[in-house]
Amino acid sequence: MPIDYNILIAYGGVAKKYSRGDFIFHEGANPFFFYQILEGKVKVFSTNNDGKELAQGLFEAGQSFGEPPLLLNKPYPSTAQTCTSCVIVKIGKEKLLAILKDYPDIMNSMLYVFAERIYKKANAAQVWVCQSPEEKIVQFLHSAVQRKNEPGTMLPVPFTRQQIADFTGLRVETVIRTLLRMSKQKKIKIIDHKIYI
Repeated sequence: MPIDYNILIAYGGVAKKYSRGDFIFHEGANPFFFYQILEGKVKVFSTNNDGKELAQGLFEAGQSFGEPPLLLNKPYPSTAQTCTSCVIVKIGKEKLLAILKDYPDIMNSMLYVFAERIYKKANAAQVWVCQSPEEKIVQFLHSAVQRKNEPGTMLPVPFTRQQIADFTGLRVETVIRTLLRMSKQKKIKIIDHKIYI
């Protein structure tokens, strides 16, 4: 749940424009701000020693990111970078805590947002125990596309092949080959370069 823009500004929040590819924070840095996206998309990812990225999340307008390290006073375990041009409101930790104290309904809503993220992370961890590229991709796609009582319908996958690779730890070439094979086997559909499950 987003915190109302007017509340953020009233408590000292500042809106800032970012260009595509700008870094908001880096892995290992100390957190000082709460971030909420007004416009655009941000990816949060970790990097291994070889420079390979593993996506931790994609966030868009109305969503916040990077809160756990801020609230725990621990370094960021990941990096945040804009995927598009963005407008992001940032506010210091003490002012965020004042908002949560003055607006308990916001704090309650945040609790559910955090619980949902933890649940999604647990589901995402299942991708890593899968053995084959197809198993990893199937597990990711089923966790990424939430069915809502629509059996038998094909739903679009809201991720590019590169993003699927980033989330599964596979090479993009492997993802492309596997998706083509799955399409031939009628496990998925590819229509106008878009993936449907």
